[in-house]
Amino acid sequence: MAMKVAICGGGIGGLTLALVLKKFMTSSTFTVDLYEAEPSFTEIGAGITVWQRTRSVFASLGLQATLENRALSPPMTLRKSDTKEPFVFHTLVIPHGCIALPRADMVQLLVESLYADSTSFLTIHFSKKLEVYDQDGYGITLRFADGSSSRADVLVGADGIGSPTRKTMYAGIAEHIAQGDPEKATSILQSARPTWTGTHAYRTLLDREKLKTISPQNVMLGGGLLWCGSGKHVVSYPISPTLINILFFDTIPDGLGKPLSGPSVVAASKDEIVELYKDWEDDLRIAAENIGDVSKWAISHMRDLPQYADGRVVLIGDSAHSMSTHFGAGAGQAIDDAYVLGRILAHPKVTANNIAEALKVYDAVRRPVASTALEYSLRTGFLYEFHPDYLPVGTDIEKLRAGDRAELKKVSDDLQDMVRFHWAELPEKEWDRAREALERL
Repeated sequence: MAMKVAICGGGIGGLTLALVLKKFMTSSTFTVDLYEAEPSFTEIGAGITVWQRTRSVFASLGLQATLENRALSPPMTLRKSDTKEPFVFHTLVIPHGCIALPRADMVQLLVESLYADSTSFLTIHFSKKLEVYDQDGYGITLRFADGSSSRADVLVGADGIGSPTRKTMYAGIAEHIAQGDPEKATSILQSARPTWTGTHAYRTLLDREKLKTISPQNVMLGGGLLWCGSGKHVVSYPISPTLINILFFDTIPDGLGKPLSGPSVVAASKDEIVELYKDWEDDLRIAAENIGDVSKWAISHMRDLPQYADGRVVLIGDSAHSMSTHFGAGAGQAIDDAYVLGRILAHPKVTANNIAEALKVYDAVRRPVASTALEYSLRTGFLYEFHPDYLPVGTDIEKLRAGDRAELKKVSDDLQDMVRFHWAELPEKEWDRAREALERL
């Protein structure tokens, strides 16, 4: 009998998982139901960065050329920008390059690839928001906000940082633990709640031609830039021939780890940004004065989630390890999750009877890698802003803030070491480790 897989969430992670299953599953091995809460496939946010890790996944799916035909390849240069006399202090060495594209284009690519050939194994359900699930020895009952329900052999939560899948999973884990250790149960529940990183991000887009007309020599026209300074930083890079994606970050020193309060996204104005960066370099100020609509995001993350799988239920992407944007790894890690999990589910030794053991393999392989990306993302953002608690040992903070190049080199060396993560080991190696473990089932 075919194993029935339910994927809750039709974002980048959920769509990639469906595509991996389509590529690698044995005929008639699966049926897949993909449940999307919205009336259609959508994606929040503007641009994403795609590194060699993620490009290797698309290569294995036969889609690398299609991906790169839609993307730009910006260099990433670091500037000391909280001054009227700015300067470049490092350009990241990226042997395989990185590419950037609008999130909507990535979703479109995945959807088109899913529909390119037969999709008889896949049923897509729109306007289906999971509320809770019940797990028993024979499968899972999914219960949706519209009052309907369905059954599956395995449930994949790809439903984002507010994941109902994760909430239900950890409520069950905590309930079981509470019988013997109520204090630990409370701690487990707290670990499953997003916390604030202490940073707000102002997201916006800038018309490239408009900037070129107003400020023809503006350095933002030259490619990807990381504008660094004390307590704040900016990331800008082209995501199409006509649009520049810009994120202005502002960090509250004691905000890290605090619970989220109030809405995570609100409308903002360019006047807020101009005021925040009024003492920074002129090219940035000019760009800020000419941006489009602005949204202000409280950047939160899922730090130290102790497990990604429980029985027949598993988490991928932001539902498991939502991270700050500074390392450009969030979407890529969701894709890596989907690749490794999809290969595991498609393995001939994995059945509905041993799925819980197979999902433990996914957890053991992917959680350490994603956790590293999450911590690197947090550290990267603080390094861009010269946060004293995250600087390399021996850094002279006063000299650094004054622009001493020797001190700035300590920061750039740390950043360069971390960015190697994006190509040092590819997801195929993780799949190799998973496959070895599956052979022992």
